[in-house]
Amino acid sequence: MTDMIPKRWIRGCQLLLAAGTVTFVAALATGHAQRAWQSYLLNFLFWTGIAECGVIFSAAYRITKGRWSDALRRMGESLSFFLPVSFGLFIVLMAFGASSIYPWARVPYPGREKWLTVPAMALRDAGALLLVFGLSLAYVVFSQRGAIRAALALGTLRRSRPVDFLSGDAPEPRQGAWEERAGKLAPGLVIAFALGFSLLAFDLVMSLNDHWYNTMLGWYFFVGSFYSMLALLAVGTALFGKEWGLENHLKADQVHDLGRVLFGFCLLTGGLFWAQWLVFWYGNLPEEIAWLIPRYYRMPFAPVGWLSAWGAFLLPMLPLLSRELKRRPKALMFVAIWILAMIWLERYLWIVPSLWKGGGAPFAIEALVTAGFVGGFGWGWLAHVQRLPISALSTPPATRAH
Repeated sequence: MTDMIPKRWIRGCQLLLAAGTVTFVAALATGHAQRAWQSYLLNFLFWTGIAECGVIFSAAYRITKGRWSDALRRMGESLSFFLPVSFGLFIVLMAFGASSIYPWARVPYPGREKWLTVPAMALRDAGALLLVFGLSLAYVVFSQRGAIRAALALGTLRRSRPVDFLSGDAPEPRQGAWEERAGKLAPGLVIAFALGFSLLAFDLVMSLNDHWYNTMLGWYFFVGSFYSMLALLAVGTALFGKEWGLENHLKADQVHDLGRVLFGFCLLTGGLFWAQWLVFWYGNLPEEIAWLIPRYYRMPFAPVGWLSAWGAFLLPMLPLLSRELKRRPKALMFVAIWILAMIWLERYLWIVPSLWKGGGAPFAIEALVTAGFVGGFGWGWLAHVQRLPISALSTPPATRAH
């Protein structure tokens, strides 16, 4: 089924990756290192959050004993392809880019000289990523091993190196043993994710500002990433559902369920955003208000701030109220693309105003580097699903036991 993916999608992703890479290298070579690395950090946070939340979606599905769409669970697991890449991107950021974007790397913040150093941050965040990514990849292996072996036995899955690695050599101790191991890992994975990604948000985002403290940032980061991941699943369902052989797996009812979960996280993420806003504003604390003003009340970033604030939550909430829209993959896809763009804009606001000292809001380099990340992520995702088809590992809803 996956052989039907048009080659133009692969070529398009490769062209985007090339454009982003050339832009990044050119920015470094022409004295725009800060803009190159701030774009890199922005996209590292955005795409790493989405990839990890795909695995967390599967773990949450298992914990809650979900039965509504096995294919969407497997689609979430397929995003794990990016986790090893993400770890490599983090090492590159710490080794070469941290001194260009973090003010404390040049002038230490008083009282935090030992905590905020590049080696200290690299070690603790790398440790957090290794823990979360290691648990995630172990979970995916246990979750998929039984399904892969069954698909190989039925002849619905071709052998390849990833397939052979995931299927393993050891015999299954007893029927369902791999599923049991995945079930035992799932709660610990979710807890490790919440703690690890909170630390990541505090270190990589909050430390860009000397006097900004927001204890909700960690929660808001990983909930917003989950919201973005659901939007990406909606895009993948609409664009590649047929090519991935998911016609019998993702019918109108399953698309409707995905739309309802997306709507729920629209409300949850929006609620967390306004909860932070109210504390900032009514508390009238200088270290918090000083962060809001340049992003929402001063040029050049105020229009971007208000667009992302309203566009990420209120605007998509209105069409997502429609039952009919949530049952139509293409219609849901357009709302999902808008959500992804608005959450990206919000991540842009987290980072760029803290560093940019020039006139106007910088977008050209940031947009082209982002295009490179889109191309790289898309190419990797399509290649991964080509080798490990979602349809071969999924149980259609009509034949699934209730």
